[in-house]
Parts: sequence; C-alpha cells; structure tokens
Amino acid sequence: MTDIVIAPDERAVRSHLDSGAFLAGVAAGRWSVLELAWPHVTIMVSAAPREGAPPGYAIRFELTGYPTTAPTGCIWDIERNEPLAAGLRPKGAEVGILFRVDRWAAAPNAMYAPWDRLALPGHERWLTDAPHLAWHPGRTLTFILNELHRIFHADAYPGI
Repeated sequence: MTDIVIAPDERAVRSHLDSGAFLAGVAAGRWSVLELAWPHVTIMVSAAPREGAPPGYAIRFELTGYPTTAPTGCIWDIERNEPLAAGLRPKGAEVGILFRVDRWAAAPNAMYAPWDRLALPGHERWLTDAPHLAWHPGRTLTFILNELHRIFHADAYPGI
C-alpha cells in the first residue's frame, strides 16, 4: 500500500476546514464548502435577503502556498464553472469595489482587497493603511469569510 503524501499547504487548508472557528460559521449558516479540488476550494457565503438577489455567493479560492502565501479568490458561477458575469455580481459601495469589473485589468477575477495575493501588487500601501485587513500567515480563510459575510449583510449591500 502506498501512502498518500499531502503537501503542507493542502494539509493546512484541510486542517482549517476542520477547525472549530470554520465549523462554527458553517453551523451558523454563514458559509458552506461546495467543493474542494486542490488547490481550489469553493465556498458559498450567505447574503442578506434582497429583492432579486441570491441568498449567497460562491467564492472560489486558489490556495497554493497557504497560509504563507495569501489566497486569491473570485466570485464564482457554480453552474457555468467560471467567474460570475459582471451583471450578476453584487452591487453597492463596498461589495462593488471588492468584486469590481471596471478599469482594474491587473486581476479582474481577484478580490480587490488587502487579503488577496493578486490584488496586492501595486497596492502595497494597503499593508500600512489597512493592516486589519491585510493577509499574514497567521490568518485563515475564516478571516476572509467573516469579512465577506459582514459585507454581504451590511445595510449598504443592495443586492445585484
């Protein structure tokens, strides 16, 4: 019998998905894992009820190097297995910037946030201007998911 070797980054992700903090969010209905296909994990994050809007949004994370390397994530269309079309993305001041599709050509399918590794190049100032949102190896996916849940449940979130 051959032992299956799991790389440290995948082992870290799997451990995190089994952690109490992550599972508490699952139990509270804040998020749920839709798929783990290494190095990706797709997680559904609930959203506040808004007319014409879905009850949540799927986020597909790419986690190579986790947690030393920051994740990157994209709002995801689970039926089409591709980034969610611009017209279906959530709107609003904060959430609209996070999942922006305008003028940001550097990484149009990343989250425009200090925790996303594709967004950080060119925005290094975020590390000093918003350290409470910046990724570091002590963070976990739960940190990002809590931020997403907060944004999707804010009074300023109007839906799509």
